[in-house]
Amino acid sequence: MCNININIRISIAPYRDDGSLLEETADDLVVNEGNFRELLRFRIASGDSVLANHLRETGAKATYISKTIQNQLLDCCRQEIMSIILNYVTSARLYSVMFDETTDISHTSQMSLVLRYVLDGNIREDFVGFIDPHDYNYKPSDSAIGPTEPTLTGEVLGKTVINLLQSMNLNLAYCVGIGTDGCSVMASQQCGAVMTIMTEAKNAIRCPCFNHALNLSVSKSSDVQSVRNAVGVMREVISFFTSSSKRNFVLKHANKGQLIGMCETRWVERHDAVLQFKTHLGDIVNSLTVVASWEEGESAAKARSLELALCNTEFIITLFALSDVFSVTMPLSKLLQKTNIDV
Repeated sequence: MCNININIRISIAPYRDDGSLLEETADDLVVNEGNFRELLRFRIASGDSVLANHLRETGAKATYISKTIQNQLLDCCRQEIMSIILNYVTSARLYSVMFDETTDISHTSQMSLVLRYVLDGNIREDFVGFIDPHDYNYKPSDSAIGPTEPTLTGEVLGKTVINLLQSMNLNLAYCVGIGTDGCSVMASQQCGAVMTIMTEAKNAIRCPCFNHALNLSVSKSSDVQSVRNAVGVMREVISFFTSSSKRNFVLKHANKGQLIGMCETRWVERHDAVLQFKTHLGDIVNSLTVVASWEEGESAAKARSLELALCNTEFIITLFALSDVFSVTMPLSKLLQKTNIDV
């Protein structure tokens, strides 16, 4: 058995992504050098003598670890992976396209694109990229005002998909399926993205996301007041513990783990959250009882009110009813997301 000493680098100094990896100073231990360089350091610390010799003996301009070379290497990997995927799709001949658009945490529009096809009797779904539809379709104008209004209509998204498929040299005549959710931007019969694509891909048939339809059906349960109230209470409890390391410590000690958040979009995770909440209801109540006895007035008062809400008969009955429903819909939701599911 060998012992490997790994230095944990704490990011309290400016980010640095250049310089020698072998000439280490005391300040290096508190510099965040990024995943690429830290992985190289880990390899060297693990005994990779070939890598160490390369960095020690090669000239500074031939180490291939600069930030510019890193990006070029990543782009080479992207091109190689895309080449393999497109060769597979060409061999399969017929393919379907699945896409969706949303805004990420940095407030940037992201459209994901996936190609689905059958190769050697096996169904494959290959992710081919994230695209910013705003940046792809709207370039800044020469005027002082800036770019035109970057509206993402169904027609704009549809044309974006068409242009992307054509840039990959994929024949639109061989596109036989289009998978999207059921929102009006995608599914509108007049100006939806699907109809825009179908004007070019004449043989394509739309296959809506059945898991999305299931999620919409389940979400209607929020119209029931007791369900809406119970979900609200669970949100508050989860937020109460996750927003404080001190309170979360008490919960982890009693529950042997953390609570799963009530995700808005991924209903599989919401199912898991409700089922976990029911299973560990006793531990959660005990944790709230502990916090309610603290001298810290704000936490104690909030814990007491949440404890009373969890011990309410209506909440308990609703929680068990929700759990019974989700125990059926969760495996169905997972089934509808499998690669080999078909019409």
